Amino acid sequence: MNRHALQILGSVARHGEIPLDEAIRMSHRKGGNHRNQYSLALLLEEHYLGMTINYAPPEGFDRMREFALAMTLHMYLLPADADGVVTYQGIRSSGGLDPGKERVFLTAKGALYMDEFWQKRWDRVWSAAVGFTTGILVAVCAAWLKAHFG
Repeated sequence: MNRHALQILGSVARHGEIPLDEAIRMSHRKGGNHRNQYSLALLLEEHYLGMTINYAPPEGFDRMREFALAMTLHMYLLPADADGVVTYQGIRSSGGLDPGKERVFLTAKGALYMDEFWQKRWDRVWSAAVGFTTGILVAVCAAWLKAHFG
């Protein structure tokens, strides 16, 4: 999992849920486009996260769900024109959905992934600590034996 996806998943795991617009902004980078939203789109499509929007891709996008979701999420960042229509790469959206009122929440699959991630991290820390301590102990014992019997 890339660091942007892990950052989003970690934030949602810490809080239980966050506003959709906050999750979108976490994946957005300066000068970005819809490609920045793939981290969030993949987390949603793979059911690590859920959201309070019942999203269905537009007709013809059934086999490109992640692409369609990334485009949709990016369009929430764009300002609407005077008529309330957002246009991005030839796609026009006039929906009245407020991403600040919608939520992104942690699913069971996401909670299990985060638990496993942190468990592996602690296992690595403990392994390194035990290895370092063992190395120091062996060096001290070897020095002591050499000084007394050497």
